[in-house]
Amino acid sequence: MPEKKRIFIADDDQVVLDSLQKLLAISGFEVAVSLTSKGMVEAIKSFHPHLILLDLLMPGVGGLEICEFLNNDKDTKNIPIIILSGLAKDEDIKKAYHLGIIDYITKPYDFNTLLKAINKAIAYKESSSF
Repeated sequence: MPEKKRIFIADDDQVVLDSLQKLLAISGFEVAVSLTSKGMVEAIKSFHPHLILLDLLMPGVGGLEICEFLNNDKDTKNIPIIILSGLAKDEDIKKAYHLGIIDYITKPYDFNTLLKAINKAIAYKESSSF
């Protein structure tokens, strides 16, 4: 049996976390979640996700700062990051892409669109030396 792909979700909205966790588990993924940025990097490192879904508006350290840190850390820099955020301004989107994300999806989102982006990002990572 192939290994389940692991997805780490960071979002400060419990409803979003719960619904995404259930939908992704039903879709065959192993999921870990974080409501805050506190301890998130350590949790990501111990979970070894194939992909990170990251909200930009997080209490404490914001999503862009987390993204920048993850992409500059030797242990996490090769993990694809998809931003899942209510922020839809061009400047936020451009800044996130500049920091190395692989996709940017705005809330409210369509789960099938998100699932396609997740599968595409994981397949891309596996097919390239990144």
